[in-house]
Amino acid sequence: MTTAEVALIVSGLALLVSIASLWANSLRPFKLSLLHDAPTFKLYKINPNVSGAEDGQTWWIPSFDIGISFYNTGRIPGEVLDIRIVAELAGHRSNRKFVFYPMWIVDCSRFEQDRTERFKWIKSAILRDWYPIMLGAQGEKDVHVVLESDRWDHKESGEMKLTFEVIAAGMREWSRCETYTLPISEDMFESTSSYTPYDEKIETLRKLEA
Repeated sequence: MTTAEVALIVSGLALLVSIASLWANSLRPFKLSLLHDAPTFKLYKINPNVSGAEDGQTWWIPSFDIGISFYNTGRIPGEVLDIRIVAELAGHRSNRKFVFYPMWIVDCSRFEQDRTERFKWIKSAILRDWYPIMLGAQGEKDVHVVLESDRWDHKESGEMKLTFEVIAAGMREWSRCETYTLPISEDMFESTSSYTPYDEKIETLRKLEA
């Protein structure tokens, strides 16, 4: 091998290293990573005294809230377009499907303080309506989100299977993040409590021997 050939190979390797470094530092595409806690479920009772309904009807607003940390592992900015919780309720009356979409980003501490009083936290805790979140190069964003579905006109009972999903720039379909199970009983409709669903993956890990 001649000196010229060796020099050419070294130059080629240096070029490859430069290209790899450029890609890693400047051109690595947007890629979403996220961490989140388990969603918390709450039913808000809306009676005629609140709604002013002339027919005397009472209904309930089903609501989830969840804390999420979004992180872009790439060097090119990108958007978190939307999140959702798909709930399938296997009830005694029928099987139903509900989709919960994000409504607001809230101040977590104020929200927790007024969680049982819907109209109070709406006034005190909402930071802004939900809209897509832009993440810069290796950018991070922590949010606490309230997701809601259509109102429930009747009490339900049964087992509700939940799937938390996200979609971001560059994705062609929703990406499943986690699944949960939440039993629904009629007692929940008259309670001011909130409920955390069963996380099978976490519970399995906790049963491993120390």
